[in-house]
Amino acid sequence: MPTTLDIDTLRSLIAIVDMKSFSRAAERLGRSQSAISLQIARLERLVGHPLLERARGRVVGPTEKGAALVEHARQIVALNERAVASMRQPAAGERIRLGIPADFMERDFVSSLDEIRARYPEAHLELRTDLSARLAEDVGRGRLDVAFFKRTPSSGAGGTITSEPMAWFGDAAMASERRDGSSSVPLVAFAEGCAYRDEAERSLRAARRDWSVACEARSLSALVAAVEAGLGYAALPLRLGARKGLRRARSCELPDLSPVELAVGIADGRAMPCTQAIAGIITQRCALA
Repeated sequence: MPTTLDIDTLRSLIAIVDMKSFSRAAERLGRSQSAISLQIARLERLVGHPLLERARGRVVGPTEKGAALVEHARQIVALNERAVASMRQPAAGERIRLGIPADFMERDFVSSLDEIRARYPEAHLELRTDLSARLAEDVGRGRLDVAFFKRTPSSGAGGTITSEPMAWFGDAAMASERRDGSSSVPLVAFAEGCAYRDEAERSLRAARRDWSVACEARSLSALVAAVEAGLGYAALPLRLGARKGLRRARSCELPDLSPVELAVGIADGRAMPCTQAIAGIITQRCALA
């Protein structure tokens, strides 16, 4: 019986060698560390050689045999991707309507577009940014072919990509005093229909806190500027706020926030290979962002 190399296992081997870490490779591939460890163990049994040099539990690099296999693996994986891409090529000028939240444009989304153009040069992307609620509705009604949107956990159709822990950001005065002695939390948020705003308002209602919208922003850059100017507090994914250099609010001042899911939906009748592949490219980058 001929020996057959599994392409997913070769991808795991390449990622481990490139990142010199099982855990980082697992994160990059969206798999568990135990799963890729099992893959490598099976691969070593299959080829009859150890493939990775380890020292004190860390990956130093490939063995001599491992380096030779990695060279072949890169060629095999690249050839596989070219073959699959050629079968998934859309008809010349085929239109694919893609919807994304506005803040995607500031999450290294350009690299996703570059990869899509490289793999599917014949595809004609029509990109629209909007609030998550409208994007979810439009892909459900067929007005978009693919849409990425944010939502409260498992609150609707579409596949979950990742769950994003939320946090409050801002350094504004905590509350503005009212004539009746009560206080109001100044809120910086996107327009109604944004899952970040929905979660901020839900948490404030649950804590029986009053709030007022100090700034309703139309872009992530405008929201960040408003928070930095001290206009109010914003509820954002922890990693996104930190990436933008925003200061976290003191934990004792504001109620806890629940995570927000990032999901993808494909319209009925539009789950064609090219559409699914384009959604997959963006999904993978979102999961790692």
